[in-house]
Amino acid sequence: MRAILAKYMIEKLGVAEGNAGTFMSLFIAACYFFPLLGGYIADNFLGKYWTIVGFSVPYVVAQYLVGTEDKYIVFGSLVLLAMGSGVIKPNISTLMGMTYDQQRPGLDQLRTSAFSWFYMAINIGAALSQFTMPWLRNNYGYQTAFLFPAALMSIALIIFAIGKRFYAKEKIERKIVGDPETKLAEGKTITGLPIVYKMVTREEKAADFSLKMETLGRIGLLFLTVMFFWAIFDQSASTWIFFADSYMETTLFGARADGTTVLLSGATMESLIGARSFGLSADAIQGFNAVFIVLLVPVSVWLFKTLDRRGLGVSPTRKMMLGFALTGLSMVIMSFSGFLAGKKQDMVKLTTPEGVLVLPKDSTDLSTVVGTATVGTDVRVSATDFEYDGEKKKLSFASGKVLLKDGKELTVTNGHLGTSALPSAAELAAGGVAEPLLKSGEALAKVKPEPAKATLETFGWVPPNERVTVWWQVFAYLIITIAEILISVTGLELAFVAAPKTMKSFVTGCWLAVVFLANLLINAPITQLYQYMTPSVYFAMLGGAMAVVVVVFIPVSAQFNRAMVRMRAAEEAAKAAEGNTEVV
Repeated sequence: MRAILAKYMIEKLGVAEGNAGTFMSLFIAACYFFPLLGGYIADNFLGKYWTIVGFSVPYVVAQYLVGTEDKYIVFGSLVLLAMGSGVIKPNISTLMGMTYDQQRPGLDQLRTSAFSWFYMAINIGAALSQFTMPWLRNNYGYQTAFLFPAALMSIALIIFAIGKRFYAKEKIERKIVGDPETKLAEGKTITGLPIVYKMVTREEKAADFSLKMETLGRIGLLFLTVMFFWAIFDQSASTWIFFADSYMETTLFGARADGTTVLLSGATMESLIGARSFGLSADAIQGFNAVFIVLLVPVSVWLFKTLDRRGLGVSPTRKMMLGFALTGLSMVIMSFSGFLAGKKQDMVKLTTPEGVLVLPKDSTDLSTVVGTATVGTDVRVSATDFEYDGEKKKLSFASGKVLLKDGKELTVTNGHLGTSALPSAAELAAGGVAEPLLKSGEALAKVKPEPAKATLETFGWVPPNERVTVWWQVFAYLIITIAEILISVTGLELAFVAAPKTMKSFVTGCWLAVVFLANLLINAPITQLYQYMTPSVYFAMLGGAMAVVVVVFIPVSAQFNRAMVRMRAAEEAAKAAEGNTEVV
């Protein structure tokens, strides 16, 4: 769903690019805030299984509602989706780990393999969805596209729910301040789980709190530096898409729209796939991240194991520092491609079920047009039923004419463009259309004849011959994916190692909360700047920020490493004392 959400906000809800970026950041932030709530609810009230099932239901309902194109229903659905996604997030993997510990005790490598498959499954699913969802949207519309993950989530919920007897047996443990010698009878939660009460002294309670604060002090600065990585990485769902949509030619192989070729000739592509080119929509490019994860994680595991065996082991903090540097490099790549691209200019987009025509814009403010009117310069659009939708910022009409500068005209009837064969791209270009993007072949044959509304809207446009190849962004994804492996996987393991045994879940929750803070405190305000800055300057700014992070991380990592040495020494001393009967 997230794969097409940003463009959905812009195209169907009338949200400006800057605001869409902010809304995406707030949505992602919410998805990573609710894990804190999810862990608390599961640990204290419902248990992991019933928390997953209970919060999956509103999640599924919201997934069915998000395609309604009503701003209030959509944003209400996003709240439910963020809550469902976030609450479920920390409990799925924890329940899996508990199941292996209970049913295959001592087989740590088997559990590690399960987590590897789990991680790979997530990224395989991400790759498939990020390529499939834009295709569904392009061919069948947003509503149908949103129904696809809703149906899959419904099936997944049913499969998960009926597997209850195979999962770990859960119980709730609650600590109560009182006499440790006091024994309390077991209770039950509303979901039927046994509640085990453990009496602790005030000193133990205070010591537990002090341990949490000490642990946060040890890993807090490390987490804060990682926050800047997530801020840049999560913009792949917003500003990266906006940039590719306007400034990039998204053909991966074959003939581009301007007649040039990418890697392979149009004739070669036609012999291979029956079409002269193969490309992806701007929001489908995200899928390369998941593809690179699936390909590179096994390589990274093999590489670092090999280096370690040869005595050339790389410390976790050095891996992270390299990751920060690569994140900055990915922004340099994006900035450079923005520098190479042409300048965006205001144009008018005419959208009908048959496709899109990009038209030159005159000085007319579309919000002032109502009823019978004619708008445009070289290409004029006239209608008798113009209506302006202030929320979606679109001028709609059902019947009218498109008057080309060479005297030819196209008729719009019931929102559809023409009743016979549409003009060729060359004929439309000769008539003053800046860029004809009409459907052809099978796609045009699938257009349903029911009444619709044609729309006019102002948007930023870059001439096709001034757009840079999307391979720049694919390269940036490769670099930032390597950075993700170095930072995310390594950082999560570091957090696990740095936390005492009784605080693993707490620290994992804090790790997830870093993504929440990155999107709330950095991305929500920063993405607003995208609409006022050129992409080259905007991405250069983010690259500069990562350069500062690399410099700051040097003393932070040194402090963390010293703290880890002290912690290991304390653990070794405690173990020695435990085994020394004289000391005891």
